[in-house]
Amino acid sequence: MVRTRVLYADGHVQTEDGIECARRAPAGATVWVDLVATTEIGLAVLPPEWRFHPLALEDCIHDQRRAKYERFPGHDFLVLQALDQSTDADLDTQPVRVFYRPGLVVTVRQAPCAAIDVVARLCTEDPDRVGGGADRLLHALLDAIVDEFMPLLHTWEEALDGIEDQMEEHPEQPQIERLVQVRRRLLVTLRQMAPLQEIVRRLMDGPDTIESSRVYFRDVLDHIEAINDTVHLLKEVCDGIMRLHMERSNERLNRVMKYLAIVSTLLLPMTVISGVFGMNFDVIPTQHDRFGFWSAVALMVASAAGLLGWFRRKGWM
Repeated sequence: MVRTRVLYADGHVQTEDGIECARRAPAGATVWVDLVATTEIGLAVLPPEWRFHPLALEDCIHDQRRAKYERFPGHDFLVLQALDQSTDADLDTQPVRVFYRPGLVVTVRQAPCAAIDVVARLCTEDPDRVGGGADRLLHALLDAIVDEFMPLLHTWEEALDGIEDQMEEHPEQPQIERLVQVRRRLLVTLRQMAPLQEIVRRLMDGPDTIESSRVYFRDVLDHIEAINDTVHLLKEVCDGIMRLHMERSNERLNRVMKYLAIVSTLLLPMTVISGVFGMNFDVIPTQHDRFGFWSAVALMVASAAGLLGWFRRKGWM
């Protein structure tokens, strides 16, 4: 599928299927070609006179899971990672390849993309936000990709609040698995933001970026830094909850070990007494006494009671 949008200087936007209107676009207009392609045959619709580099075209076919930015003679090439809304996983991404030069933006993807849909709606509903050149269109795409992560941060923040509340109300129920899942998502987000941050910085300093558009890329950079700050904060909260969980687990373990040690200590004199009276000798004091057994039991109970009283005076119980 190929959809071409031509953004004219007067704010008018022409949308057609196919590539022909891109060839007819007048000077001063910005052309956006959105292409869904998974093979070389799908890429063959791109006009050869645009002279996209073969290595960039090759990257459009191969699976690329890391964002990057390369400059080729005559055009720039970007690989952006947009959230994949077609899966249940909240951090699945799909690559969006972008060919970029003054007056022309070509996006190549393999599946529906929510960020692309956002920019397409802007072209129809608010063309002033994407007009003014290819860099403004590229800014709108970057902004849409970055903004997709914002709701996830709120979701993870609420998840951490829920874990904290659950630990307060039911400390005996382990929450470590949910905690590890949230922490893993935070780390993945940081890995996604790091190359994207470098891409935006290079675009700000790019030779094809006009001065009036640099402020828009700086706005995207601010959004990325805000996401990074929030992720680092949530990661610290996550680590704090994990430390609290470990401390409480150790506290419960120490309490159990203390009770087991007390029980073992109380049983120790009983074991000694029963061992003494159970020795295999012919003559043992009170062996044939009618109250000998109960005397031994009383001695055991007295020794345990004495130890309990001593433990309480020492504050060990």
